Amino acid sequence: MITIKKGKYNVDSQKLSIIAENLADKLNLSGDITIKIGDKDESEELNSKFRKKDYPTDVLSFPFNEEMEDSYYIGDIFICYPIAEAQSVENSISIFRELTTLTVHGILHLAGYDHETDSGEMLNFQNEFLSGLDI
Repeated sequence: MITIKKGKYNVDSQKLSIIAENLADKLNLSGDITIKIGDKDESEELNSKFRKKDYPTDVLSFPFNEEMEDSYYIGDIFICYPIAEAQSVENSISIFRELTTLTVHGILHLAGYDHETDSGEMLNFQNEFLSGLDI
């Protein structure tokens, strides 16, 4: 199950959740994922605490991969809305398209993909999945 915590941001969380569930199914991920959409201060705090980088970033993934009492918890994703919004303007795409891209990116990291160490497989998979969406 995908849970989206959108806070104060205007996000079509139902549509984003359906896309995320479809990707999780395609990756054979079975379990729960929480996606939180927040601001730059929270992004910078998380990036500093967990990656030792003192600046905000667009998306962070936190894999847990733990058996819970009544389910399996895959992990958390944090998306910085203001950065996503700026990137959507820069790339001339909708904010929803950018949020979807960051969600897909985060889920791929939870599935074990790593664009910093692979030979392009993660970004190829990401682009292929996104190209099949009507958004």
